[in-house]
Amino acid sequence: MKMEPCYLGTLKRSDPLYDILYADVCPSVRDPVFHVDLISLDKVYKYTEEKSRTAIIGKFFKPGDSASGRALRIKGEFDKLCQLRRYGFDASPHYVVRPISRDENIGLALTEEFISGRSLDYFLEKAAGSGKGHNPLVVALGKLASFLSALHSRTRDGALVDLAPVLAHYSKVVSKLVRQQVLSRREMSGVLRLVEKWLKRPFLARARSSIVHGDATPTNFLFTESGDVVAIDLERMKNADPVFDAGMVCGELKHAFLWRTGDPSAAEPYISHFLRSYSKPADPKEKDKAFLRTARRNPFYMALAEFRIARNGYLGSQYRRTIALEAMSCLKWGLRI
Repeated sequence: MKMEPCYLGTLKRSDPLYDILYADVCPSVRDPVFHVDLISLDKVYKYTEEKSRTAIIGKFFKPGDSASGRALRIKGEFDKLCQLRRYGFDASPHYVVRPISRDENIGLALTEEFISGRSLDYFLEKAAGSGKGHNPLVVALGKLASFLSALHSRTRDGALVDLAPVLAHYSKVVSKLVRQQVLSRREMSGVLRLVEKWLKRPFLARARSSIVHGDATPTNFLFTESGDVVAIDLERMKNADPVFDAGMVCGELKHAFLWRTGDPSAAEPYISHFLRSYSKPADPKEKDKAFLRTARRNPFYMALAEFRIARNGYLGSQYRRTIALEAMSCLKWGLRI
């Protein structure tokens, strides 16, 4: 869940981070003053230098908790950002944020440049309130599809996808939903039986691996005034089926409209547009085959995204069950394709 930035004052000169920011961000500014905003409860801060207006993001972990799951993920994000930028995601129109520095001695996982732009969530909210086809969202989804297609094609490694982590992910998510009383144990067993059926589908096992964003939620993509798509929060980046990302976007689209409008079909035109844009091949003669390859695998990953969303307590118990049942329907429907 998003939070509004919370202003905390200015960074003290005695703070070890002050010298890091001075040296790496604005060495030419005399006596810089850094204003600090908390932008996430996960110890993520925005630092804005008063004179130059240069802004950066800092992500922290507790030094005594450096082996926790989150700490390990964000400590690895610096290298992941560098890796993707070496693939060409350091220039318009597809871009990932530039990492700047890190210092584990003070629990600083990384600092990175701050990019100003509207998130996909902004366009989703506007479209859900418009009650009809919303062109800005259509355009944004087309750009996002182009970004993800470029990411997956440039980083495809030719190896077969390892589906064992996906099964483990499903088991972890639906087990939590049982503990949260969103699903019953019987329903969990039903979900896992469906997943086992999916894992026996040859087209799923034959998929080739690439680097995926790993957390393709609406707040993790920014759209700038210059027309660029910027990916942020790459801490969950990994090698997997590229449709893992596409399915997460589709699950988020389904949720965004179902949550805001109550209409389970409202997202369908946008999902179709996104998938066709994502599957667009270089050879127009192959477009139907490319779309089918994506569309056949999409329900498997889209349902996982919907189950993940159902874990969020702020959505309310009735809606969480609604989106979880939608995920189950998605798994069942996809087996008929």
